[in-house]
Amino acid sequence: MKRILSTLIVALGLGFGASVSHADASDELSGLLQPLSSISGNFRQTLKDQKGKVLQKSSGNFSVQRPGKLRWKTGEPFSQLLVTNNKQLWLYDPDLEQVTIRPVDKRMKDTPALLLGGKVEEIRGSFNVDKKKGAYYLTAKRPSAPFKTMVIRFDNAGLPSAMTVRDGMGQTTDINFSGLQANPRLSAAMFNFKAPKGTDVIRDE
Repeated sequence: MKRILSTLIVALGLGFGASVSHADASDELSGLLQPLSSISGNFRQTLKDQKGKVLQKSSGNFSVQRPGKLRWKTGEPFSQLLVTNNKQLWLYDPDLEQVTIRPVDKRMKDTPALLLGGKVEEIRGSFNVDKKKGAYYLTAKRPSAPFKTMVIRFDNAGLPSAMTVRDGMGQTTDINFSGLQANPRLSAAMFNFKAPKGTDVIRDE
C-alpha cells in the first residue's frame, strides 16, 4: 500500500500512428487541465512488477484543488490517508496509529501529483509531452525524478479517466478514475490534517 502511495507522490517510439510534437502536446494537455481548478472522485489502482505480475491492488477516493492541494484516501485493502496543503504533507496509517509529516518541496514538480493538483504552467518545465492515439505520454526531464514515464488518458467529457506510471525499477502503477466531479466546492479543512490523540508523529525534514 505504501509503495503505491509513494509512486503517486514522490514517490501521478513504438506506438502506432502519428505523434504530436512536444510543444503542441504540452499545449493540448495544459488546455484540458487548466479549466479543472478542483476534482473529486474514486480510484482503483494496481501495482505490477517488471514482468506484469500484480503485486498490489487498492481503491478509495480523492479530492484535488489547485495549486497543490490533495487528499487521497485508500479504503481497501488497508486504510491510509495522504493529505497535502501545498506546504506540508501528511501520510496517516490508522492501523499503525502513525503519521509521517514532511514539507512539500520542488520534488513534487516531478511527480504525477503535478498533473492533478499542481500548476499547469509547470508541466512543460518538468516533462516532455507526446500524444499518441489520444493519450498523453510524459517523460520526466530530470534524471532524479521518481518515475520514468507517465501516460494520462481523458474521457469524452474532458476529465482524466486513467493514468499509468512507470518507475525507475520498471514497476508500473495503473490508476483508473470513476465518478469524477469537475470543479466541486472543497473546504480548506479537507487539505489539513490533525492527528488523533495517541498517534505517533514522525517528522521527515
